[in-house]
Amino acid sequence: MNIIPFKHLDSVPMAFEAKREGALFLGTIVHKKHNIAQLNGTITGNIFIPCDICAEVFEKILEEEVSFFLADGIVHENDNELEIVEIENSVIDLDELFCSELELIKSDYFCCSKCEGTTLEQEF
Repeated sequence: MNIIPFKHLDSVPMAFEAKREGALFLGTIVHKKHNIAQLNGTITGNIFIPCDICAEVFEKILEEEVSFFLADGIVHENDNELEIVEIENSVIDLDELFCSELELIKSDYFCCSKCEGTTLEQEF
């Protein structure tokens, strides 16, 4: 398990690494202020996802930059421009964050090389 207690964060960036499904999540977390930290990282490697047109599973190469803020508890600030993930129990679960980021990537629209340039309307 890849767990970091929020209280262990400092103004010096802490490096992290997580692996899942052939993908690698590397980056740093740095304490910004009171209950806010910033995560910056890169997701590389590959995942297998179904084509949104033919449903055939294909390999998707990943090279994704990830950056967001972590809040230890509920955020009461009015800064709507920040992407803030609230964590529970003062513990950062990197495996859970990585899994969420992969699911977010998978939820995008993808088509295999065979269907590239085709739209769903053309199929029906």
